[in-house]
Amino acid sequence: MKKNRIIAFSLLILSIPVFINYGLFSWEAPGLNGDSGDWLGFLANFLGLIGAVLIALFQMKEQKDGELVRDIESNRSYIDVQDFTAPLMLKGVVTHENSRIIQTDGYDALVKRFRSNEYKEISVGYLKMAHYGTAELIFDCSFSLSFSYLKNGIKVSDTESVSIGVFEKGIEIFIPLVPEGIDKGVEIELFTVTIDYSTIKGERLQLHRDYVSKKETLYSIVNNAKNTIFEYDMKMINWIYPNKIDHTKLAP
Repeated sequence: MKKNRIIAFSLLILSIPVFINYGLFSWEAPGLNGDSGDWLGFLANFLGLIGAVLIALFQMKEQKDGELVRDIESNRSYIDVQDFTAPLMLKGVVTHENSRIIQTDGYDALVKRFRSNEYKEISVGYLKMAHYGTAELIFDCSFSLSFSYLKNGIKVSDTESVSIGVFEKGIEIFIPLVPEGIDKGVEIELFTVTIDYSTIKGERLQLHRDYVSKKETLYSIVNNAKNTIFEYDMKMINWIYPNKIDHTKLAP
């Protein structure tokens, strides 16, 4: 809106010399000596100079806005989410020393059911998160997910939401897919995963993964309006991370 007002005002200023030269060319200013055309020509040149200054100011603002956008984009952080299956408490999995497992009620209850020497026998589904980009930190990070699972033979739909806060680059965050009261070995069917976070430049981003439509979309959120940065098809494959496995810890 502000940009449109600046353009309209600049066009108005630039049109004044035209009206003066072609609409008022026969006007004679009282008290002026000499040809009125000379005076009107001077006025037209003066207004033309004003127009040139306004255009220069407008171009400077456009350049500054462009530099701000490029600065925001160059400092944008991107979150990578992977499905990851590993033993309970990541027994035998090598991670960064500051990596974290999100402690949900369901996961805590599952951990308490087994002794530590039994953890490696219990397979758990996780979402593994990491972030990449120039900045070392992202802020005000939170995630929510929706899913379903079988409980006592009945399909149950549920949601989980957790605030992570500050998320450092280089570490991994593991989100256990363990609803409260779930039986061991029951599979989770994910529907959506949504991660909201702010970059070091204050840009608010949202990563949305839709497991039904198999789409992953990154949005920039400005004044509650979503602008799509990218969207692509999710191709689900299975893999392992051989360099993460500490075989000495897996040995009986």
